[in-house]
Amino acid sequence: MKLGAITTVGRRLPDAVMRAFERRDGRLQGDAGRAAGAMRVFLAIALASTVGYLVMLVATGIPGGPIPILNVVVTVLFVAMWVALSRGHQLGVAIVFLSLSIGAVVYMTALTGWRAGHQLYLITAAQIVFIVFTDRQRAWRWTFVVIGAVTFLACQLLAPPLGPFAPPTDGDLGTIFTVNAVITATLMFVLSGVAHHRAILAQDQAGQHAARAEYLANTDPLTGLANRRPIAARLDELAGGDATYAVAVADLDRFKQLNDQHGHICGDRVLSTIGERLRDQLRVTDALGRWGGEEFIFVLADTGLDDARTMMERMRHLVGDEPIPCGDHVHPVTMSIGVSDSAGDDVAHRVVKRADDALYDAKQAGRDRVMTRTARATDQDVALDEPRSRRGGE
Repeated sequence: MKLGAITTVGRRLPDAVMRAFERRDGRLQGDAGRAAGAMRVFLAIALASTVGYLVMLVATGIPGGPIPILNVVVTVLFVAMWVALSRGHQLGVAIVFLSLSIGAVVYMTALTGWRAGHQLYLITAAQIVFIVFTDRQRAWRWTFVVIGAVTFLACQLLAPPLGPFAPPTDGDLGTIFTVNAVITATLMFVLSGVAHHRAILAQDQAGQHAARAEYLANTDPLTGLANRRPIAARLDELAGGDATYAVAVADLDRFKQLNDQHGHICGDRVLSTIGERLRDQLRVTDALGRWGGEEFIFVLADTGLDDARTMMERMRHLVGDEPIPCGDHVHPVTMSIGVSDSAGDDVAHRVVKRADDALYDAKQAGRDRVMTRTARATDQDVALDEPRSRRGGE
């Protein structure tokens, strides 16, 4: 039971820390809001550390000279920064916070010497700047990285080992150094975790953006059906196999008249509704796409001509039996369909051409019907991306 509780805490605590650093300030949007939220966390940590350091000096009786006064002043300034941050001053607070922190470290190192370890806090600046500044503020990031590095080297190499207000005993000096080292190490571990967490978030977001871009590249935005690219890929895939496949090209009858009479809004409504109806009737192995304008294309795997025709008759009735409402009126819609299969000639673009020719036959025969064509030796070699334009007056 205890082990389970420890495991739960060990899993939830890092998540809580990450959420604290990722929480956005409500007054700011985007990266600035996230930077302000992280700045608020650092202010809370700085306030707790400053007050805790002051309490430690008082509790242990270690003489600090002007250091307690400095801590009180810094505490007041941190509170003022909190108020300024609440008013949306993200960049200004970040600059003042880092400047004040670096200045305070230099002053305390001069008072106590480098053996007290106050300069160790400067190491964290290399991580903090990438959290409290946004990408647009990258110049400030690198400015403070350089300032922090130079200041650390100066404190470590130029400051005396013991200053005029150094702790009087080695034990007191060791206590001060240990406190500073532990806080610095803890901050570095937390900041490393935050950096790793943000890297994972960035990777996930990049994957989501890539998936979204892929979806948009392969999808018709009006109907949500596949566009020509994935349909062509599916045709090539089936053409490379041994099984028979069928292709059907469907065209809405007199769609131009509907657009001219009722406008493109109703026309788009009709296309979208038809797309939904057709998609709901597909098998898992079938593919449906918008082939252009008011044309749809079906790619039916493992399907012969007779079965494909039966399926398309069902699709035709599905479209024609229920008018589509738009505003205060309804639109009766019919659909002509041409069907062909790969028997005798499985080259993808020629199968599509035969289906397109069959669609022309359906238009010529009076519309609202399904017609088929089989492979012929006289079929012309027409590219897949060149649909027929002869629709017999739609």
